[in-house]
Amino acid sequence: MISFRIVFVAAMLVVGQAHAAALIATDPVSACGPPNNGNHHLGSSCKYYSGPSDSSPVVSGTCINQNGRLTCVRG
Repeated sequence: MISFRIVFVAAMLVVGQAHAAALIATDPVSACGPPNNGNHHLGSSCKYYSGPSDSSPVVSGTCINQNGRLTCVRG
């Protein structure tokens, strides 16, 4: 029974990390728009990776209107 709990907890941690990674966009425009963030609006908080991989630092910002497109800007 204890080994089942350990395996279950470990599996939930992995799933939780994968889900968290999916919430961070790959670029500033995707952080505020479709396909995954289409419900964002002006002033929404946003996050995206600052580099080419998911091991790059994460930028946190706010969605602003930049040339007619919502874009995540550091801040």
